Amino acid sequence: MILSSRFSEALTYAAELHATQVRKGSGVPYIAHLLGTASIALEYGANEDEAIAALLHDAIEDQGGATTREAIRRRCRRYRHSDCRRLCRQ
Repeated sequence: MILSSRFSEALTYAAELHATQVRKGSGVPYIAHLLGTASIALEYGANEDEAIAALLHDAIEDQGGATTREAIRRRCRRYRHSDCRRLCRQ
């Protein structure tokens, strides 16, 4: 599978949201965790929308709550997959 610009846009958005966040205890930039999650999902057969949901899975909780939820919801109109819609119901 070739990932489209939608994945690139979600990756950029996730990197912007978590730009100042690091992993507890290690100081590793938090985006590494999100990339790892998306990578594992893809390796186990996830489609692009599921990989996008993996990139954004911590955004609402860690980076802005309801405001971020609404921003993702607006972006999810392009991501027709139910995982992204479930993400927005957190």
